[in-house]
Amino acid sequence: MWPSWKDIGKEAAIVIGGAIVAALIIGQLPGLKKWISDQWGDTPKLF
Repeated sequence: MWPSWKDIGKEAAIVIGGAIVAALIIGQLPGLKKWISDQWGDTPKLF
């Protein structure tokens, strides 16, 4: 059984909303932002 377009839209809104909230929280906590940058420091960049 495939999910309806309404269910897909609802899940997409939840994921996008969570990403926005996470970005706002990370932006307010410089220590956390630095820690994340340090963890991803040697990861190859796509661009």
